[in-house]
Amino acid sequence: MNIKPFIIIMALCALPGCRTQRAAQSARRADTLCLRSERHKPVILDVDMCTDVDDVCALRIATALDDAGVISLRGVAYSVRGGNNIEAMRGMLVYDGKRRVPIGRTAVPNGPETSPYWDILAAYNDGRGRVYDAVTLYRRILASSKRPVDIITTGYVSNLEALIKSGPDKYSPLSGEELVRRRCGQLYVVGGSYPEGRDNNFFFTENARHAIWYITRHWPAPILFFRNDIGGRLRCGGGLQRADTARRDIVTRSLWAFGTADGRNAWDPFAVWAAAYSCGPITRLGFKRVDVEIDPATGRNRFADSPTGRHFVITAPADADAYYNHTMDSLLIVKARLGK
Repeated sequence: MNIKPFIIIMALCALPGCRTQRAAQSARRADTLCLRSERHKPVILDVDMCTDVDDVCALRIATALDDAGVISLRGVAYSVRGGNNIEAMRGMLVYDGKRRVPIGRTAVPNGPETSPYWDILAAYNDGRGRVYDAVTLYRRILASSKRPVDIITTGYVSNLEALIKSGPDKYSPLSGEELVRRRCGQLYVVGGSYPEGRDNNFFFTENARHAIWYITRHWPAPILFFRNDIGGRLRCGGGLQRADTARRDIVTRSLWAFGTADGRNAWDPFAVWAAAYSCGPITRLGFKRVDVEIDPATGRNRFADSPTGRHFVITAPADADAYYNHTMDSLLIVKARLGK
């Protein structure tokens, strides 16, 4: 399969930018989505790359779309801490040619301290790179950006809660909430059972439960949720595993280490791909306005359809599943090292 033309076509399919930075900041309404599809749009990716391997696929898709000019990957934050996870993140960024992308380390004790694939990724760590605490990473990037910065979080939203609560620092005299209001574009959150239920990203730890409850109430603009029933019916990585039978690529080895032989459910990679394209025509996605209720004690969520809802959830046609799966695998393969 000739992958590079496919990537070029996808990059050209992105719509032109809809606003200048000044107009986006002054004209944006507090009750609407901010879907911007200009080339090289700034993005911060926030992951919980530990208990599942779909985060590895999501980061690979982000680096491929950065190469294609669809996004500009400004930083990657961790919402879990422990073990050698920072070294693992740095190793994957080095492997994928993104040495200049800084990393944010969470201060919140979320998640496990081990992972079946951290050692695989950490083997490529060069011992360099810029590592900040996660809130500092966010504030630094938001304050210095000349354009609104989109945030895609594929794990717990604890870093975003801390950002909202943060105060002025050397990067900006603004509070966290005001900095987000002025400089953040769209927030995309992976998680939530539709219409109600429990999702790992919302209940796994006490901090995670409180954080999602807090964010749904205090984030100063509508959040777009990637519900787990849609990403869960998709697959990512199987095509790479079939193309890389020798297991030479770092993502292939991570998939095998996690225990899958034919890809993994695509909760996180699908969200990164769709958010990168601002959920535009290429993604074939729709949206519903919803009111969101979170039980901070249990993490149980409820999305209630409402024409005046504060937030949004995605909708996707079932007949597009094969298209989504092929598109995501193509992005994994285009950056894979399959040679000797």
